Amino acid sequence: MTAKLPSPAALAPVQVPTPKWWPLAAGVVVLALLLPLALTVAPSLLGLPRYEVAGGQIVARSLAASTVIPAATPVERATLPRLSKRIGSNMPGYMVGRFTSPAGELAVFGNGSREGLLFATQPPTFITPADPDALLNAWSKGNVMTFRPAGVPAEQNIWPLLLFLPLAGVVASLLLTKPRLTYEIHDDTLTVRTRASTTTFPRQNTQASLTTDPLGMRLFGTGMPGYHTGSFATRSGNVQAAATSARPVQALLLEHGGKRYYLTPSDPAAVAAWFGQG
Repeated sequence: MTAKLPSPAALAPVQVPTPKWWPLAAGVVVLALLLPLALTVAPSLLGLPRYEVAGGQIVARSLAASTVIPAATPVERATLPRLSKRIGSNMPGYMVGRFTSPAGELAVFGNGSREGLLFATQPPTFITPADPDALLNAWSKGNVMTFRPAGVPAEQNIWPLLLFLPLAGVVASLLLTKPRLTYEIHDDTLTVRTRASTTTFPRQNTQASLTTDPLGMRLFGTGMPGYHTGSFATRSGNVQAAATSARPVQALLLEHGGKRYYLTPSDPAAVAAWFGQG
């Protein structure tokens, strides 16, 4: 006896509207992942750190801070020991912020070099101009000039690009494009396809029932508007979900291979009846 198939409309996953806040929330997550990448390239694009000499003083600038070194401030050439960051950045080519040394706290505006100019400000300011003699000469004569540290090899800054750019791309794909979830019946088998898996349920070896339990805590997998896959807790026990709604009016429970599966077709009763036919 041929089992009566549920209609395509009954089998289709229930449609859930995307909340208005979801694109904004997804965008914030993607931007947060791109932030380390932006912080890596922004200093170079903005010409930071830099040292602006004018009116007998030096202004050392970074992305988030600046400090003024007044005229006639005592200065010495210094080779610093290894520094410990308190707050700021310690990337190749962009070492700025507050650092501690055996002699105390320093304000650093440099490129990571340990050799530079140490000014007796409070706290002491350490800078690493590419041409310290030219900077000191311009400072002493009251000239107007801008100086920068020497550049660092590009390969020293390539690791953030290699790490964060692919990661941001994957997350953007997951969050900004709605994954496809399908239920299809061929012969006597229901096939469930998600983004990451395909599961088959032979009609003769699968027990079907209906439930009004919502999905509870996600134990493993994906949970986003219109797409819930992986392991979830429910009031009646853990399930493997392949659902478009976490709180449907009614869901389909399938027991197969020692596991329970939670599906959300548009007409769960019609699909359950198909499984129940001998």
